[in-house]
Amino acid sequence: MATAFKAFRVHTIDGKPVCRFEQLTLEDLDPGAVVIETAYSAITYKDAMAARGVGKNVRSDRPCVTGVDLSGVVVSSTDARFAKGDKVIVTNYKLGNEHDGGYADFARVPGDWIVPLPAGLTLYEAMGLGTSGLTAALAVDRLEKAGLVPAMGAVAVTGATGGVGSLAVDIFAKCGYKVVAISGKKEQEGFLRSIGADSVMSREAFLDNRAALAPSLFAGALDNVGGIYLDRLAAKMQPFGKLAVAGMAVGAELSTTVLPLVLRAIDILGINVSRQLHMDERKRLWARLATDLKPNHLAETSRPIPFDGLDKAMDRFFDVSTIGRVVVEVGSKAPKPSPHTP
Repeated sequence: MATAFKAFRVHTIDGKPVCRFEQLTLEDLDPGAVVIETAYSAITYKDAMAARGVGKNVRSDRPCVTGVDLSGVVVSSTDARFAKGDKVIVTNYKLGNEHDGGYADFARVPGDWIVPLPAGLTLYEAMGLGTSGLTAALAVDRLEKAGLVPAMGAVAVTGATGGVGSLAVDIFAKCGYKVVAISGKKEQEGFLRSIGADSVMSREAFLDNRAALAPSLFAGALDNVGGIYLDRLAAKMQPFGKLAVAGMAVGAELSTTVLPLVLRAIDILGINVSRQLHMDERKRLWARLATDLKPNHLAETSRPIPFDGLDKAMDRFFDVSTIGRVVVEVGSKAPKPSPHTP
């Protein structure tokens, strides 16, 4: 193992984030029983916020290697559950905000955070999914447990071109649902249809009717946006509809009525894959992502970028130009997939 390696760290200087590549050693990283040679990471909105100082998404008392997702190979372990050569996935917990994360050639993490890579996934595919895929899988899983089946009617997905949204469109379509993708990016209609959307509804059309009870259109839905979008989804659910809530891209504020909940008896399910999600559930969902919930179009919903392009790519998350998942080729030994540009 190299004594020094490349890492991307965020420093807080005079109250502002400063990002830069640095040479570190294992002793510079937060403690952990398992050392992983990172193959891939990814960029999530949380990573971009940490890099640009939006919200409190990274510790400010010292520099931190960001990156809330990683996949790689174990190089050493004092945890009996893991051995040299094991392929693994780590997402969420404190990774990349309170604990040094995935934007480094090596990571050192607690064994309790690690999921063995399930058969049926490559290390690249694992990061084509990452936190976003786990969120989409949990939403589908919870909606199924609530009683949603394809025969009940269409499923809506807001923020459909984003990481969670695009993977959810793909997964729902694979499971036999008629998917209505809701997006403000009219130029991406072809992309959304190519990954499984049966139809695409513009943001303007979706928000047009502000009635407390609008015409019932959807048997199920996944909202990645929040705010008025959640209100409009609730108003447009069919009787006994199932609505999963996974994001708040437009903000945490919500103004709505209880009428759909009472008069149409809809269910609202909260989706959270952070540290509260128990490890047994993580492993079960990752097993589904490698089998029955594995998206059919991972090559189209993810695109690789070189490690050196990481900082520049962060800004695209704020000009709303990013489509799908951005996978970061961190490790020098990471197999390089064919490039795709969804």
